[in-house]
Amino acid sequence: MQRERIRVALLYRGPQHEGRDDFSSFVPIGLFNVLKSLRDAGYDASLHNLSATPRADLAGAIHDTGANAFLISAFFGCHHEAFTLARAVKKQPGTMVVMGGPLTVLGSAILEEVEEIDFLIRGEGEKAAVALLDAFFLGNGPISGVQGAIFRTSAGIRAIPPRLLADIDRCFFLPSEVMGHCHGVQPENFAILISSRGCPYRCAFCSSTALWQNRVRHHKVDLLLSYLVDLRAATGAIYFSLRDENFLVNQTHVREFTAALRQSGLHYLWNAQGSPHLLDDDLARTLAEAGCDQLQMGIEAIPPRLAEMLNKQGSPARTAKAITTLRRQAIRPFGYFIYGMDETEAEGAETLDFIRHSGLLDAVASPLVLYPGTALAQKVEVHRFFAKGEVLFYSPASARKWKKKYRQALAGLHDREGFQREEVAPGERPHLVRTVARHFQLLEHGDLAGAEKILLTLTAKEPDNPWGFELLSRLYEELGDKRKVAAMRRQLRLLTGLSA
Repeated sequence: MQRERIRVALLYRGPQHEGRDDFSSFVPIGLFNVLKSLRDAGYDASLHNLSATPRADLAGAIHDTGANAFLISAFFGCHHEAFTLARAVKKQPGTMVVMGGPLTVLGSAILEEVEEIDFLIRGEGEKAAVALLDAFFLGNGPISGVQGAIFRTSAGIRAIPPRLLADIDRCFFLPSEVMGHCHGVQPENFAILISSRGCPYRCAFCSSTALWQNRVRHHKVDLLLSYLVDLRAATGAIYFSLRDENFLVNQTHVREFTAALRQSGLHYLWNAQGSPHLLDDDLARTLAEAGCDQLQMGIEAIPPRLAEMLNKQGSPARTAKAITTLRRQAIRPFGYFIYGMDETEAEGAETLDFIRHSGLLDAVASPLVLYPGTALAQKVEVHRFFAKGEVLFYSPASARKWKKKYRQALAGLHDREGFQREEVAPGERPHLVRTVARHFQLLEHGDLAGAEKILLTLTAKEPDNPWGFELLSRLYEELGDKRKVAAMRRQLRLLTGLSA
């Protein structure tokens, strides 16, 4: 049998209950990398996002793939859905089921729990998936030679240690290379870019250490720019999200990437994730001038006891300073927070007070969940990760107690005014981020003429910048001027290369 005669289906199904949201229904980026590797190797591979497929229709969707082998991606939180997929696949005779993704840090316990899963791939799957399929279908080497493979033998379950890829640039895809082989995947899914793998920190609630061994590896900047060029041509995107675990940890990489983005003339706006204690005025200016309009920061908790429990770096003072620094550049400061840690009344009030008065423009808060492979979960008996429910809360009672109070504090952020007029003034070094922020600040205060003037000036000075036309189309739509809306959208289509 040859590779091209073997049909492989990569499956993903996001959470359907507690963890369900738009983002969790997106396919994990790593699965696109695996798809690209399999197709480059000659396998007839396709990817299927079943997040929106009703459970009653899963069997039919799986059958319609016509696949011989199924690779299922599983996170903790959608693991029961992944198990459901495996069981549905195995109802079809002669199929091979492989599971990968962060859940595989549980190792052999998964094979003990779910008999329908034949193999696990723990760690990076690009090379391992090809090697495993080669061994299973073509007899090309033993399965014991596949790095990261976990499988059953007559002597019991055997696990081959994973090894991090030496060169992640060899496992890189462009949207146009994989889109035609994807089903149920929205174009917005591709507007997510990961420029590195890993994080040097050891937050107690995060499984990064177990997955990446605290090593950080970066893609070459020219590859990242080629992705953004291809993304624009393939989808018309003018905004992307940089979902590195911590984009700011390597400032050389940050500066090389932002410099290349400025010089590209693509005029993207984008957001990123990074630790507030790594930020200073110069870095914030660098981000803003390259189009970063939001920095999402893992603040988590303010009280010292809770920060120590989570093993968080930095301090409330540094975080507050970072928020001020971001606002000075018209970058929207966004915070992630955690509750449900058996915090005292005083501790909970301290974090809530910070949310209300820190200057954050947006935030989300989630109860503390025990994820497999994390420091906080080291003493958790493995069987608890397979119990009913999508997630395992650190303290369910505490999570219930604080949920409403956090929701009220977060709602209050949206009720307050955003940037102040002086924060979005043009200054000596105007940039797109500040221009757009000033436009929205005028809209917020009812100055429609001023908001329109800013955009008309932008389109006149930068006729190749899609953002002026995009925001004018939104403004004219609000005003009910269909003729101007059509004109702006026509110009936008010309700039983004889309025909419709």
